[in-house]
Amino acid sequence: MKKVVKLSVLVAGLLAGVALTACHRGAMRPVTKQVVVLGFDGADPKFAAKWMAEGALPNLARLAQEGTFKPLGTTNPPESPVAWASFATGLNPGGTGIYDFLKRDPETYLPELSLVSHEKPKFLWGIIPIKAPKVTNLRSGVPFYQAAADAGYKTTVIRMPLEFPPTTIPGGKLWAGLGVPDLRGTWGTFFYFSSDLTPYEAGDTEFGGKLEQLVLTGNGASTTIEGPVDPTTDKFTRLTVPIDFKLSADGKSVTINLQGQSATVGERQWSNWFHARFRVTPFLTLSSICRFFILQTSPELRIYMTPLNLDPEDSPLPISSPPGYAGELAKRHGLMKTLGWWHDTWALNEERIDEGVFLEDCWRNMQQEREILLDELQRDPPSLMVAVFTATDSVSHMFYRLIDAKSPRYDAALAAKYGDAIEKTYERMDAIVGEVMRAMRPGATLIIVSDHGFHSWRKGFNTNTWLVENGFMTLKNPGATEKQVNLDNLFSQGSFFPNTDWSRTQAYALGLGQIYLNLRGREKYGIVSPGPEAQRILNDLRQKLLALEDPDTHEKVIENVYLAPEIFHGARLSEAPDLQMSFHDGYRTSWQTSLGAVPQGIIVANMKKWSGDHCASDPSDTQGIFFSNRHFPEQPSILDISPTVLGLLGVSPPGNLDGKELSPQ
Repeated sequence: MKKVVKLSVLVAGLLAGVALTACHRGAMRPVTKQVVVLGFDGADPKFAAKWMAEGALPNLARLAQEGTFKPLGTTNPPESPVAWASFATGLNPGGTGIYDFLKRDPETYLPELSLVSHEKPKFLWGIIPIKAPKVTNLRSGVPFYQAAADAGYKTTVIRMPLEFPPTTIPGGKLWAGLGVPDLRGTWGTFFYFSSDLTPYEAGDTEFGGKLEQLVLTGNGASTTIEGPVDPTTDKFTRLTVPIDFKLSADGKSVTINLQGQSATVGERQWSNWFHARFRVTPFLTLSSICRFFILQTSPELRIYMTPLNLDPEDSPLPISSPPGYAGELAKRHGLMKTLGWWHDTWALNEERIDEGVFLEDCWRNMQQEREILLDELQRDPPSLMVAVFTATDSVSHMFYRLIDAKSPRYDAALAAKYGDAIEKTYERMDAIVGEVMRAMRPGATLIIVSDHGFHSWRKGFNTNTWLVENGFMTLKNPGATEKQVNLDNLFSQGSFFPNTDWSRTQAYALGLGQIYLNLRGREKYGIVSPGPEAQRILNDLRQKLLALEDPDTHEKVIENVYLAPEIFHGARLSEAPDLQMSFHDGYRTSWQTSLGAVPQGIIVANMKKWSGDHCASDPSDTQGIFFSNRHFPEQPSILDISPTVLGLLGVSPPGNLDGKELSPQ
């Protein structure tokens, strides 16, 4: 039955592919011209300019001298999903419908992921699968790589954000990036097994982790891995598989036994990939892959396990187009992470792994994508190649504290050891650029972009707490201690805003810089009348937010406050937040505010290792990078990439775009 379900999905995909292929204006074109677009998430033009001047980035320096290097205008807000959606489609957020990682349901006030919607599978008698789960990509607009493929250009796309489920690429290939979940349905739940955890400490962390207590019996311990939600029941219960750990006689290594797979791994070493298969019914099993790092064998046993990545060779959900492409890559290059959030930032943020473990895994991922990219360019060269790397973003998020002495988490000893981590990641970016330039076809056009730049994040702003203290939000029990919200609450639809009195609340915050009015006729318990009353409250909010000062330094916290119609337009404007805040360097919305919480304090020190950010910065000082081997005299924006690439290929844009076509000289 499992094969029947998968076969049905495959047949549907093939039929869709045939239909799209029939829409070509002609047969597949020969590869006589080539455009290569490389994305490096979070690469900052200030860092690039500095390290080019110091001679650390010779390939980018050559492009800057012989072609183009300019700051690239970004979206408002300069968040990765928002900007990559505009990169792909040439539309502003009002057209793509992507305003943040999160959106809210005005009927329930619950936060939801803004990138996809889900429909559960159905089972006959709770056993036989009769309807596969349905996942819908919520980004609007036609990606330029789809338009190019529809026009007959051979196209390959590697780890493209917001491509889950993946767009069908007629005659081409696409491997989805940011947005692909793990098998648990989250964006990267890591596992930490330890013999020194107490039952009180075990459980869910704030940032997407499962802490599991190991009870040693002799030199071994048995426990379980908690996997996906059981889809055959309405109860929120997760399937599990057993796992055993056994210390060697000398105490220097651990043997891992998981479903008939066994490997002995030394202390401070990574394992190879394991398969973890969760049986749903006798007819359906869900497959994932994971790796282990032995953090410590003595005096305590501590083991880190990566998130349960969808198995690229047997994925229960589509992660590539055609569906078998991810499996082909795994066969050719070895098993690889399929999770959209590729790097283990949550584990480092929770301080369950250290900087060295994080970087080793991060650069391994970067190297594997480099190998895939070069192989595709050389073995099966397309007319259009698009590849997006994310290490430049993840390393900047996690290591900014080591180049900013004002950061609350600055550590001189760690800075001496890892203070060059961001620069080393840029050097790896530069090396990839050089190899791609040598692998491209003669006369090919190379365009390199990032979605945004970076800032330090020293202090968090508890927006909902500020709304309460300024009379815009009212709590049922003002003296109650608010329970901390974690990422697992988001994916399990836990309790949000439990203490909010909606009958006396005018505004509330959710996401990384968004404020919504509790608008009558839109929100379920809305009290604010549309029109003059709503406008008065918005103006009052903006005035007070712009006047906000940090009590410790008397510096302004908020750089700008935008009303939705001032920065967004398009068919999905009605989904936009009513206000979009942007913060000065050093400040950002707090983690708890992003999930709708009302924690203590208004401006609080950011004590997490996630110390660099951009998500709620102002686009005016958070530009990305734009490099090309051709000279582009105009000032570029990320919205211009789609029409520019299509123009280079001679393809008409799919409708009216917000971006403009850049003309090389």
